[in-house]
Amino acid sequence: MREQRGGRLSETRGSRGTDETGGGGRESGGGGGEAGDGSRRLSAPGTAVLGVLLLAEVVLLCGALLSLWPVLLDLVGPAADVTATARWSPWGVPGWTLTGDTAMLLAVICCSGLGSFVHAATSFATYVGNRRLYSSWVWWYLLRASIGVTLALLVYLLLRGGLFAGSSGAGSTNPYGFCGIAGLCGLFSKQATDKLREICDTILSTRGDGDRDRQDKPVVAPGQEPGPGTP
Repeated sequence: MREQRGGRLSETRGSRGTDETGGGGRESGGGGGEAGDGSRRLSAPGTAVLGVLLLAEVVLLCGALLSLWPVLLDLVGPAADVTATARWSPWGVPGWTLTGDTAMLLAVICCSGLGSFVHAATSFATYVGNRRLYSSWVWWYLLRASIGVTLALLVYLLLRGGLFAGSSGAGSTNPYGFCGIAGLCGLFSKQATDKLREICDTILSTRGDGDRDRQDKPVVAPGQEPGPGTP
């Protein structure tokens, strides 16, 4: 009886040891899964390079805007001449001759880039802090400023064309308002895209379904293969 009980205790201990080993195996498998996920994360040097690029972006944009703003106010002020020009020398490079319109476009580009930086830097800091920055999102950060600038330019052109259709020059513009809107376009690019979609739907709205209403589709005989232009 004692031998049987001893055998049962040995089997029980053995089974417990097997369960513990299995648990260890499962934990190892979880670690392997984490290692597999970690292989897709951006490496430490890559994260550092991306962070430096974002910092360089904001430094360049702030420097350009600070040097451009006095020139912009002189060119688009209430008493500014429509044909007036001014020299702008950013970062010590040879100066460029600007008109009021070109100075306004450059200010819109700088402010939209700053708004895009706020969006990208906030996302970057959040995901780096949570250790969830993956290499597949690098291009999102690199293209963030380009997307914001493009949207801001489109919104600026629409506002200038719709609100100031009768003005003859840049003297009627408000640089503070337009630059603020440009910064919001860079910061909230999705909302800006939705607004442009609404404008497009309003301007280009049609009655009915053009493809369905048109009766000019080619007739295909039974058993005949449709041609390349047949829908």
